[in-house]
Amino acid sequence: MSLTASPVSFDLSTRLRRSRGRSGRVFSINSKLTEPELRLLENAAANNGKAVSEWAREVLIEAAQRAGPDVILVELVATRMLLVNMLKMIGQTRALPEAEYTKIHAEVQKVKRRIARELAEQTQRLNTTKER
Repeated sequence: MSLTASPVSFDLSTRLRRSRGRSGRVFSINSKLTEPELRLLENAAANNGKAVSEWAREVLIEAAQRAGPDVILVELVATRMLLVNMLKMIGQTRALPEAEYTKIHAEVQKVKRRIARELAEQTQRLNTTKER
């Protein structure tokens, strides 16, 4: 039986540096993957210069800590709401006084996260329905 060298070798200082400042990891989770899924994860990890387990841990923890819809989605929803409301007024050939703009902007800021969350949930439901 011959041992082959791993394409990535970690010297002792690199291994110690990676574990400094954190408690030991003693729990694990696992998941079964198809071969294409495994290749996809391996490529994503390699593109980030990380081992699959390290990359997957970071992605899972980041996803678990996310407390709502993506910030980009929230701001996109806000921009869309603002634009639609302003275009509606312009389409009615009404001037847009500063006070009216301020009122619209305040309302958008108040509801943008709720609407973004509803859109994200709606998209998730549609994607789940398509998968069945």
